[in-house]
Parts: sequence; C-alpha cells; structure tokens
Amino acid sequence: MKYFRVCWISLVLALGSAPLMALDLASLEAAQERAGIIERVSNLLADDSAAVRLAVFEEVMNGEDPLLRSMAMETALSSDDERLQTAGLRQLIHSRDFLVVELVEPTQASQAQAYTYSLYRELTLADLRINSATDEITGNFRTASVRNNDFVGQLTRGGLQIELKSHRRGNLHQYNCTLALNELSGVELAGVLDCSIGGQYTAEDNADGNSARLPVRIHLS
Repeated sequence: MKYFRVCWISLVLALGSAPLMALDLASLEAAQERAGIIERVSNLLADDSAAVRLAVFEEVMNGEDPLLRSMAMETALSSDDERLQTAGLRQLIHSRDFLVVELVEPTQASQAQAYTYSLYRELTLADLRINSATDEITGNFRTASVRNNDFVGQLTRGGLQIELKSHRRGNLHQYNCTLALNELSGVELAGVLDCSIGGQYTAEDNADGNSARLPVRIHLS
C-alpha cells in the first residue's frame, strides 16, 4: 500500500511539473529567437552598404520595439556614416521636447566671452519641431537672460545649425548668435556658439567687444 501511495505522489508531481517544463522550454525558444533578431539587426546596422544601414535604421525606428530602437539610435549616433548620423539626429529631434545646451566658459575668457556666457548660460531649446521635407528646425529658446525667443535652424550633415537672436532694441537684435553643432561622438554633440554683438552690449562695462565665441555641447543620453 505504501508503495502505491509513493507511486501516486510521484505521478502527481510529474504531471504538475510538466506544464512548467513546457513553459520553460517555450520561453527559452522565444529568447533564442529574440536573440537572433537582435543579432541580425545589429549586423545589418553595421553592413558594408550605407543604403542597407540607413534602410534598416529607418525600419527599426518605424517599429515599436524599445530595445531595437535604442540600439539603432546608439549605433547611428556613434557611426562614422554621416547620413546615418543625420538620420539619428533627425529622430532625436522628433522624439525630444527640449534640448539642454551646455556652454563652456574658457579658463582665460575674454570680457566678451565672459559677458556672453553670463547672458546665454542655461541655454535650452524647447518646443522642437522639424520639417521632414526640408529638415528645417523651429522652436524657441531660453537662457539666463532670455525667455521664449523663437529660433529657426537647419539639420545639416551630421549636425545642426540654429540662429539665436536676442536682446532686441527697436527693430534690431543686439545679440545675433549662430549655434553650430557638428562634432558628434555618440553620447555628445559639440560645437560652438558664435555671437555678433551690437548696441549697448559692446560698451566697456558690458562685453567690451563686438563678437564672442564659446564652446558648447549637448549630452544626448
């Protein structure tokens, strides 16, 4: 009797574990299939053909798989292929509501650089929009001294260029700056803020000059 009871318990345990074993096997097969897709996409994004790389990137970004999209973006922004870089930046602008631009004040800044830094620090590009047909970028910007001024810019090959005009007096802007970002290194987009200064801002107690250039960078991660 005891023998039959042991056999019965063993049979119940075996039957109870069967679905779990089947589930584990199904999960492993699904994981294996998933790994194959990831590897295939990764290889295609590194294909020798620029056309293949770009087509695969666009196809992945049209999908909804967060892991594949993240992998494709990382690949594009780290690529030496300027067309792929540009596609990555286009997608980045589409997906972001704003970008924070970090100004770097030189160690031995001129008065014009230091003054411009004080006005343009905390630079943020907001309400970003990009025209898919022309790659024109529009939005508004704010700084430590400016609130919600409109801007117009352009996505360029592997970068972007934006005109920032501020401190208006009458019909003229006293600060006319070009934000040019074209040094892409995966997690950072770097460049320069190049400003033409006019009016009262050129005075000795302000910029004491009519131009200033400052290094800038945007952290993309």
